[in-house]
Amino acid sequence: MNLERFAALAEAYGGDVARWPLAEREAATLLMAARPEATAPVLSAQSDLDWALDAWRAPAASSALQAAILASAPVTRRAPAWRSWIWGTGLGAGLMAAGAAGVMAGVVASSAIAPTSVEFDVITAAVSASDTLDAEVVGDV
Repeated sequence: MNLERFAALAEAYGGDVARWPLAEREAATLLMAARPEATAPVLSAQSDLDWALDAWRAPAASSALQAAILASAPVTRRAPAWRSWIWGTGLGAGLMAAGAAGVMAGVVASSAIAPTSVEFDVITAAVSASDTLDAEVVGDV
């Protein structure tokens, strides 16, 4: 590292070498050890600027500026009360309709699956005959 590069880095990153990029710190430390009479004034000048920048604080906004900013802020709009009422009512009606449709689907499906009275008589006769056959087979053994 040469003195021009050292001065450019000090101007860019300040008088504290710890704030410099990591890749440049070792070379800067070696140059400071080899030529302290040339590097010390550069760091001193930049340290004064660092101190001034660190001490500076932005002034507080005046109450007039704060009021103007708040006055120009967009206003949130509330939905009319009737819109929320309709939304709630519509949601309830939709849930009731879905429930009624589910009940109707269950009734239709169960009537399609349930046996008619003639089928029920046939099933009952078959079960009775099967019980009679089972009893005869058990008795024969």
